[in-house]
Amino acid sequence: MKRRYIFILILLSLLVITTTIIFLVNLGDNTKYKYPSGKDTVEYFGDGTFQIYRGGPHDPLILYNHLADPPENTVDNIVSYKIKKNIVYVVGEKSFIKLDSSTNTYEQKKPISDFTSKDREIFNKLMEK
Repeated sequence: MKRRYIFILILLSLLVITTTIIFLVNLGDNTKYKYPSGKDTVEYFGDGTFQIYRGGPHDPLILYNHLADPPENTVDNIVSYKIKKNIVYVVGEKSFIKLDSSTNTYEQKKPISDFTSKDREIFNKLMEK
């Protein structure tokens, strides 16, 4: 009789542990993304409309815009980027991008002087890296 209670206690303990693990695994971010990330995705912003992809082991990072028609790269050869709240600052080889992930909008400009002084300061720090 004692063995039976020990066996039942062990089964209940395993059930509680298994249920807890399943709950903790599913507790993560439940945000629904319009465009899910893939295996080459390094970062994604907002609802996944903008994603930074890794092209390969020797390829540069690429900022991809799922809203572009036809889909196209927003910036090739990303030099560096910084996420500051909902704003993403991207320095590419040919231009600068200020991306607002909460509204899925961005500004892409070639001369850094077209941005505000605060934005220019952030871009300059990114270029130093």
